[in-house]
Amino acid sequence: MGRRIIVTSALPYINGMPHLGNLVGSILPADLYSRYLKMAGIEHIFICGSDQHGTPIELSAIRNNIGPEKFADMMHARTKRALEEMECDFTYYGKTHTEENKKAVYKLFEALDRNGYICSEEAVQAYCNFDKRFVPDRMIEGRCPYCAGTHARGDQCDDCGKLLDPQEIINPKCSICGKNEIEFRSTTNLALDLPKLSDGIVGFVDRIKGNISKNALNKTTSFVELGLKPRQITRDLKWGFTVPKKGFEDKVFYVWFDAVIGYIGITNEWSAKESEAYWMGSDTELVQFMGKDNIEFHTVIWPGILIGARQGYALPARIMVYEYLNSGKMKFSKSRGNGLNIENALEVMGAEQWRFVLSYLMPETSDTELSEDLIFEIVNKIMNDKIGNLINRAIVISSRNKTLLVGESVSTEIGNKLRTVLDGYVRNFENVKMRESLRCVVELADLGNEIMSAKMPWELAKCNDAEGFSAVMNDVLHICKYVGVMLWPYAPKAGSMILQNFGIKIEPQFGMLEDSLGFIPNNEPVQLFSKIGDKERDALMGFR
Repeated sequence: MGRRIIVTSALPYINGMPHLGNLVGSILPADLYSRYLKMAGIEHIFICGSDQHGTPIELSAIRNNIGPEKFADMMHARTKRALEEMECDFTYYGKTHTEENKKAVYKLFEALDRNGYICSEEAVQAYCNFDKRFVPDRMIEGRCPYCAGTHARGDQCDDCGKLLDPQEIINPKCSICGKNEIEFRSTTNLALDLPKLSDGIVGFVDRIKGNISKNALNKTTSFVELGLKPRQITRDLKWGFTVPKKGFEDKVFYVWFDAVIGYIGITNEWSAKESEAYWMGSDTELVQFMGKDNIEFHTVIWPGILIGARQGYALPARIMVYEYLNSGKMKFSKSRGNGLNIENALEVMGAEQWRFVLSYLMPETSDTELSEDLIFEIVNKIMNDKIGNLINRAIVISSRNKTLLVGESVSTEIGNKLRTVLDGYVRNFENVKMRESLRCVVELADLGNEIMSAKMPWELAKCNDAEGFSAVMNDVLHICKYVGVMLWPYAPKAGSMILQNFGIKIEPQFGMLEDSLGFIPNNEPVQLFSKIGDKERDALMGFR
């Protein structure tokens, strides 16, 4: 049997609308990879969904004077709509607060408990004397004890990414009321016994080290070498799945526990039969995309859950971790209100433009700066002047001089060049380097424009030189067809518009490039993209 792949993106936490950093850090690259698999004819599913539990959502619901489930479902609908408007093509986009996910969580928890990997811990948890309630780790804020950053929370530092315990926070305060009236009280919670799972986790990390981002591997190795400790999976909260274990019925599962299991629960909601075939298949590859703030949860804890449950679920085969997209020297932060969210971004520019810009700047190996000048350069000079201009000129001049077009053959030189660039494009996608694959598309557009400028086919048309005109334009039209196929994952509508000029009205596959050219003359100008100007610049500046 051939390859069978599950593609997942880290589930967006929907206490607020996801921003462009969330999009480029997990969802967009997963979508690009899924679209590539479609073009390659590889069996796969693309699963994502809204992460709906946790205190931030509960608090947002209180502020909006509605129940947490109603708020979570409202934000789920908004997020799903915004991602679809951004042309993300999920096999299924679900949510974590469902019966299907609850069943999956209970199944894995009970298996872990039965196999001896759940322990109880007498823990100390933050209690706010002003609000008269236990406060979850993430709602404790202060200074990081490791990097001294001021964006530390009780579970993780947003500045250095290190996982934390609330008691480590310097000068802790409650983010609910903003006061420093925090004390730490004793309570008993359940934990995932990571020390008992250490051998299995170390073995997993060793097996996957060739298929994981370098930064993620370094952080994971460091995390494991420090010594694994039990990780609590329950909390003294009300919003979430209640714990099915005697003595702990008044607690709920910690949001991160049911969120990672949500990959399975959401797939079950899509199709129970297909879910089993994928998740339990011996030939399945699980390819996961996430930002660098999600590393240990996916490289240590999530595999530990699957290993300890012994249910036969596929372990990650490749883990792609992305760095931060920064704007104005500041990380995007949905919870802190910095940066463009997806809804607002789509009011400034279209989805095709954002997808292309973010793919061109994709932070695959280091943090990347997003600026108004870069956005303008990519949209106006690369999308419009290079790709859009080539397609429009090639289609219009060929159509207006269709009687001079003889045959459909491509020259040996250009044919070889097309195959070489396509090979590089495929190789980059197979290595999950989508930013580099996009450079291959731009390279072909540059080649087409160079041919047009050097050979001046309009002059050949004036002279009625059918042989010369055909030799030039058949090469250029073949380039345009390749650009249409290869552009499709990044700008689906634009890619499809190009391919309609070659009689292709369905989603492209690489095999179509082996077919005859099939050019269909079209005298209408082909406007794939539109330039941006002062209006868009002013709008972008407003989000600084």
